[in-house]
Amino acid sequence: MKVAAVIYGMGEADRVDAILSALAAQFRREGVQLAGAVQHNRSQACSPCSDMILEDLATGQLLEISTPIEQSRGGCRLDATALEDVAGLVANGLERPVELVMINRFGKQEMMGNGFRGLIESAVARDIPVLTALNGVHRAAWDTFAAGIADTLPPDATAIEHWCREVLLPLPVAST
Repeated sequence: MKVAAVIYGMGEADRVDAILSALAAQFRREGVQLAGAVQHNRSQACSPCSDMILEDLATGQLLEISTPIEQSRGGCRLDATALEDVAGLVANGLERPVELVMINRFGKQEMMGNGFRGLIESAVARDIPVLTALNGVHRAAWDTFAAGIADTLPPDATAIEHWCREVLLPLPVAST
């Protein structure tokens, strides 16, 4: 099975998001067929938290998953309903040939069976390589979910790109 998780520590999430976004952009320039989502954070001057925006890798569409600042109660501003909507849209990317699925995060929603968990399971069932990232505090939940089939990667751009290039699937050749 071709599944990997980038395990990062506290304070490293933004750097990992940037690594995955840059790698996705590079692969698109090279013509790699991607599905999934990467995260872009937009700083807010009046808040210590950033707005979370997911980019659908199949379409390039940018989708907001944060609750408005005025509705937040501190801490995480994830709008779980918006995440579910985005996960549903992003899952449509598997309806075409895909060489790699990149998911910005295996987090609390995925641990509860929501978010991108179904997309990860669908990609694995189709034998499409999957790359995700997770905070090390969620490692036990990931290990249970992955059931020993996943590689772990450090939050290092070179190591992540190397793993991806090793597992990239060639697209099927269309018969004439």
